[in-house]
Amino acid sequence: MSDGNKIERIENEKLVSLLGRIRKDSSEENMIAVLKEAAVSKFIVPVDGTDGNYSFHAVSDSKGLKYMVVYCDTDSFEVAFENKKEPQNGVLAGFADLIDVVMSPKMDLSGFVVNPGSEEVLFGKDMLKMIGAQMGIGGDGTAKVGEPDRYPPELKKALDGYLLIEPTVSKIWVRLMRENGTDRLIWLVVAEADGEGEPLKYTLENLRKYCLPYLDNMDAMVVSSNEDFARQVIAGVKPFSARND
Repeated sequence: MSDGNKIERIENEKLVSLLGRIRKDSSEENMIAVLKEAAVSKFIVPVDGTDGNYSFHAVSDSKGLKYMVVYCDTDSFEVAFENKKEPQNGVLAGFADLIDVVMSPKMDLSGFVVNPGSEEVLFGKDMLKMIGAQMGIGGDGTAKVGEPDRYPPELKKALDGYLLIEPTVSKIWVRLMRENGTDRLIWLVVAEADGEGEPLKYTLENLRKYCLPYLDNMDAMVVSSNEDFARQVIAGVKPFSARND
Protein backbone atom coordinates (compact mmCIF):
# COMPACT_ATOMS: atom_id res chain seq x y z
CA MET A 1 0.00 0.00 0.00
CA SER A 2 1.21 3.51 -0.81
CA ASP A 3 1.88 6.19 1.79
CA GLY A 4 -1.18 8.31 2.49
CA ASN A 5 0.74 11.58 3.06
CA LYS A 6 1.42 12.02 -0.65
CA ILE A 7 -1.65 10.35 -1.99
CA GLU A 8 -2.41 10.87 -5.67
CA ARG A 9 -5.85 11.78 -6.92
CA ILE A 10 -7.80 8.92 -8.45
CA GLU A 11 -11.06 9.04 -10.39
CA ASN A 12 -11.92 5.54 -11.66
CA GLU A 13 -14.86 6.98 -13.61
CA LYS A 14 -15.74 3.65 -15.22
CA LEU A 15 -15.72 1.81 -11.88
CA VAL A 16 -17.83 4.48 -10.18
CA SER A 17 -20.36 4.23 -13.02
CA LEU A 18 -20.44 0.43 -12.78
CA LEU A 19 -20.90 0.55 -9.00
CA GLY A 20 -23.87 2.88 -9.47
CA ARG A 21 -25.32 0.51 -12.06
CA ILE A 22 -24.98 -2.55 -9.83
CA ARG A 23 -26.93 -0.80 -7.05
CA LYS A 24 -29.89 -0.77 -9.43
CA ASP A 25 -29.28 -4.10 -11.17
CA SER A 26 -27.11 -6.68 -9.41
CA SER A 27 -27.14 -9.09 -12.34
CA GLU A 28 -24.27 -11.50 -12.88
CA GLU A 29 -23.25 -9.59 -16.00
CA ASN A 30 -22.98 -6.30 -14.10
CA MET A 31 -21.13 -7.95 -11.21
CA ILE A 32 -18.57 -9.48 -13.57
CA ALA A 33 -18.05 -6.07 -15.18
CA VAL A 34 -17.46 -4.52 -11.74
CA LEU A 35 -14.99 -7.23 -10.75
CA LYS A 36 -13.00 -6.90 -13.98
CA GLU A 37 -12.69 -3.14 -13.52
CA ALA A 38 -12.00 -3.36 -9.77
CA ALA A 39 -9.20 -5.87 -10.34
CA VAL A 40 -7.16 -3.26 -12.25
CA SER A 41 -8.11 -0.21 -10.14
CA LYS A 42 -6.56 1.61 -7.20
CA PHE A 43 -8.53 2.42 -4.05
CA ILE A 44 -8.16 4.87 -1.17
CA VAL A 45 -8.25 3.27 2.28
CA PRO A 46 -8.80 5.75 5.15
CA VAL A 47 -6.37 5.01 7.97
CA ASP A 48 -5.36 6.31 11.37
CA GLY A 49 -1.84 6.00 12.74
CA THR A 50 1.49 5.96 10.94
CA ASP A 51 3.11 3.89 8.22
CA GLY A 52 3.62 0.34 9.48
CA ASN A 53 1.11 0.82 12.30
CA TYR A 54 -2.14 1.63 10.55
CA SER A 55 -5.62 1.05 11.85
CA PHE A 56 -8.33 0.77 9.21
CA HIS A 57 -11.84 2.18 9.32
CA ALA A 58 -14.64 -0.38 9.47
CA VAL A 59 -18.44 -0.42 9.61
CA SER A 60 -20.71 -3.10 11.05
CA ASP A 61 -23.95 -4.44 9.62
CA SER A 62 -27.08 -5.50 11.51
CA LYS A 63 -25.50 -8.91 12.22
CA GLY A 64 -22.38 -7.38 13.71
CA LEU A 65 -20.16 -8.31 10.74
CA LYS A 66 -17.34 -5.84 10.09
CA TYR A 67 -16.41 -4.45 6.68
CA MET A 68 -13.32 -2.39 5.91
CA VAL A 69 -14.12 1.01 4.40
CA VAL A 70 -12.53 1.92 1.05
CA TYR A 71 -13.14 4.54 -1.62
CA CYS A 72 -12.58 4.18 -5.35
CA ASP A 73 -12.31 7.91 -6.11
CA THR A 74 -10.82 10.95 -4.40
CA ASP A 75 -14.05 12.99 -4.56
CA SER A 76 -16.00 10.40 -2.53
CA PHE A 77 -13.15 10.13 -0.03
CA GLU A 78 -13.01 13.90 0.47
CA VAL A 79 -16.79 14.27 0.78
CA ALA A 80 -16.93 11.53 3.41
CA PHE A 81 -14.49 13.39 5.67
CA GLU A 82 -15.23 17.03 4.78
CA ASN A 83 -16.61 17.80 8.25
CA LYS A 84 -13.64 16.32 10.10
CA LYS A 85 -11.50 18.94 11.84
CA GLU A 86 -8.20 17.24 11.03
CA PRO A 87 -7.30 15.97 7.54
CA GLN A 88 -8.04 12.29 7.10
CA ASN A 89 -5.06 10.15 6.12
CA GLY A 90 -5.45 7.51 3.45
CA VAL A 91 -3.33 4.94 1.65
CA LEU A 92 -3.56 3.73 -1.92
CA ALA A 93 -4.24 0.03 -2.36
CA GLY A 94 -4.77 -2.29 -5.28
CA PHE A 95 -7.53 -4.89 -5.36
CA ALA A 96 -5.05 -7.64 -4.42
CA ASP A 97 -3.95 -5.60 -1.38
CA LEU A 98 -7.56 -5.35 -0.20
CA ILE A 99 -8.08 -9.09 -0.57
CA ASP A 100 -4.94 -9.81 1.46
CA VAL A 101 -6.09 -7.52 4.29
CA VAL A 102 -9.58 -9.03 4.42
CA MET A 103 -8.19 -12.58 4.35
CA SER A 104 -5.72 -11.93 7.17
CA PRO A 105 -6.88 -13.85 10.27
CA LYS A 106 -5.68 -10.94 12.40
CA MET A 107 -8.23 -8.54 10.94
CA ASP A 108 -11.55 -10.28 11.71
CA LEU A 109 -13.19 -8.73 8.65
CA SER A 110 -16.13 -10.04 6.61
CA GLY A 111 -15.16 -8.07 3.50
CA PHE A 112 -14.95 -4.45 2.43
CA VAL A 113 -17.44 -1.80 1.37
CA VAL A 114 -16.69 0.60 -1.49
CA ASN A 115 -17.85 4.24 -1.29
CA PRO A 116 -20.13 3.91 1.77
CA GLY A 117 -22.88 6.51 1.78
CA SER A 118 -23.07 6.77 -2.03
CA GLU A 119 -22.66 3.73 -4.33
CA GLU A 120 -21.96 1.53 -1.25
CA VAL A 121 -21.23 -1.88 -2.75
CA LEU A 122 -20.17 -4.76 -0.49
CA PHE A 123 -17.49 -7.29 -1.42
CA GLY A 124 -17.99 -10.23 0.94
CA LYS A 125 -15.24 -12.55 2.14
CA ASP A 126 -16.53 -15.61 0.28
CA MET A 127 -16.59 -13.71 -3.01
CA LEU A 128 -13.12 -12.29 -2.38
CA LYS A 129 -11.79 -15.75 -1.57
CA MET A 130 -13.01 -16.99 -4.95
CA ILE A 131 -11.62 -13.96 -6.79
CA GLY A 132 -8.30 -14.32 -4.97
CA ALA A 133 -8.02 -17.91 -6.15
CA GLN A 134 -8.71 -16.85 -9.75
CA MET A 135 -6.11 -14.08 -9.56
CA GLY A 136 -3.52 -16.37 -8.00
CA ILE A 137 -3.38 -14.39 -4.75
CA GLY A 138 -4.50 -14.97 -1.21
CA GLY A 139 -3.66 -14.93 2.44
CA ASP A 140 -1.47 -18.02 2.59
CA GLY A 141 0.85 -16.88 -0.18
CA THR A 142 0.99 -20.24 -1.94
CA ALA A 143 0.79 -20.74 -5.69
CA LYS A 144 -2.79 -21.07 -6.88
CA VAL A 145 -2.24 -21.82 -10.56
CA GLY A 146 0.40 -24.11 -11.98
CA GLU A 147 1.45 -27.00 -14.19
CA PRO A 148 -0.43 -30.25 -13.45
CA ASP A 149 1.37 -33.55 -12.87
CA ARG A 150 -0.67 -35.01 -15.72
CA TYR A 151 -3.31 -33.89 -18.19
CA PRO A 152 -6.51 -35.79 -18.94
CA PRO A 153 -5.49 -38.30 -21.63
CA GLU A 154 -8.07 -37.29 -24.27
CA LEU A 155 -7.85 -33.52 -23.78
CA LYS A 156 -5.01 -32.68 -26.18
CA LYS A 157 -6.61 -34.51 -29.10
CA ALA A 158 -9.99 -32.95 -28.29
CA LEU A 159 -8.63 -29.39 -28.19
CA ASP A 160 -6.59 -29.87 -31.37
CA GLY A 161 -9.86 -30.92 -33.01
CA TYR A 162 -11.69 -27.94 -31.52
CA LEU A 163 -9.23 -25.49 -33.10
CA LEU A 164 -9.96 -27.02 -36.50
CA ILE A 165 -13.66 -26.19 -36.21
CA GLU A 166 -13.52 -22.89 -34.29
CA PRO A 167 -11.76 -20.20 -36.37
CA THR A 168 -12.06 -17.47 -33.70
CA VAL A 169 -9.76 -19.33 -31.25
CA SER A 170 -6.07 -19.71 -32.13
CA LYS A 171 -4.31 -20.84 -28.92
CA ILE A 172 -5.35 -22.62 -25.71
CA TRP A 173 -3.47 -22.96 -22.43
CA VAL A 174 -4.52 -25.42 -19.72
CA ARG A 175 -3.42 -24.95 -16.12
CA LEU A 176 -4.49 -26.43 -12.81
CA MET A 177 -6.00 -24.05 -10.26
CA ARG A 178 -6.46 -24.61 -6.54
CA GLU A 179 -8.97 -22.50 -4.65
CA ASN A 180 -7.28 -20.48 -1.93
CA GLY A 181 -7.53 -22.14 1.47
CA THR A 182 -9.18 -25.31 0.12
CA ASP A 183 -8.13 -28.52 -1.58
CA ARG A 184 -10.61 -28.07 -4.45
CA LEU A 185 -8.90 -28.25 -7.82
CA ILE A 186 -10.36 -27.08 -11.12
CA TRP A 187 -8.93 -26.66 -14.60
CA LEU A 188 -8.16 -23.15 -15.82
CA VAL A 189 -8.48 -22.94 -19.60
CA VAL A 190 -7.12 -19.76 -21.21
CA ALA A 191 -8.07 -19.04 -24.81
CA GLU A 192 -6.59 -16.60 -27.29
CA ALA A 193 -9.84 -15.69 -28.99
CA ASP A 194 -11.14 -12.99 -31.34
CA GLY A 195 -13.98 -10.66 -30.44
CA GLU A 196 -15.20 -9.00 -27.26
CA GLY A 197 -18.36 -8.55 -25.22
CA GLU A 198 -21.17 -11.05 -25.77
CA PRO A 199 -19.62 -12.81 -28.82
CA LEU A 200 -16.43 -13.51 -26.83
CA LYS A 201 -18.44 -14.61 -23.79
CA TYR A 202 -20.40 -17.00 -26.04
CA THR A 203 -17.18 -18.46 -27.51
CA LEU A 204 -15.64 -19.03 -24.06
CA GLU A 205 -18.78 -20.70 -22.71
CA ASN A 206 -18.95 -22.98 -25.74
CA LEU A 207 -15.30 -23.93 -25.21
CA ARG A 208 -16.03 -24.77 -21.58
CA LYS A 209 -18.93 -27.03 -22.57
CA TYR A 210 -16.73 -28.67 -25.20
CA CYS A 211 -13.95 -29.34 -22.65
CA LEU A 212 -16.03 -30.77 -19.80
CA PRO A 213 -16.38 -34.36 -21.14
CA TYR A 214 -12.57 -34.60 -21.36
CA LEU A 215 -11.62 -33.27 -17.90
CA ASP A 216 -11.78 -36.43 -15.75
CA ASN A 217 -15.00 -35.26 -14.05
CA MET A 218 -13.43 -31.98 -12.85
CA ASP A 219 -14.89 -28.51 -13.34
CA ALA A 220 -13.29 -25.84 -15.52
CA MET A 221 -13.07 -22.08 -15.75
CA VAL A 222 -12.49 -20.70 -19.26
CA VAL A 223 -11.17 -17.15 -19.65
CA SER A 224 -9.77 -14.92 -22.38
CA SER A 225 -6.02 -14.47 -22.63
CA ASN A 226 -6.72 -10.71 -22.53
CA GLU A 227 -7.65 -10.91 -18.84
CA ASP A 228 -4.91 -9.51 -16.58
CA PHE A 229 -4.69 -12.53 -14.30
CA ALA A 230 -4.75 -14.87 -17.33
CA ARG A 231 -1.78 -13.07 -18.85
CA GLN A 232 0.09 -13.56 -15.57
CA VAL A 233 -0.50 -17.31 -15.34
CA ILE A 234 0.41 -18.04 -18.99
CA ALA A 235 3.47 -15.77 -19.14
CA GLY A 236 6.32 -17.86 -20.54
CA VAL A 237 4.09 -20.95 -20.81
CA LYS A 238 3.82 -22.83 -24.11
CA PRO A 239 0.22 -23.21 -25.34
CA PHE A 240 -1.30 -26.64 -24.69
CA SER A 241 -2.87 -26.52 -28.15
CA ALA A 242 -2.34 -24.07 -31.03
CA ARG A 243 -3.54 -23.76 -34.60
CA ASN A 244 -0.92 -24.12 -37.31
CA ASP A 245 -1.81 -21.26 -39.63
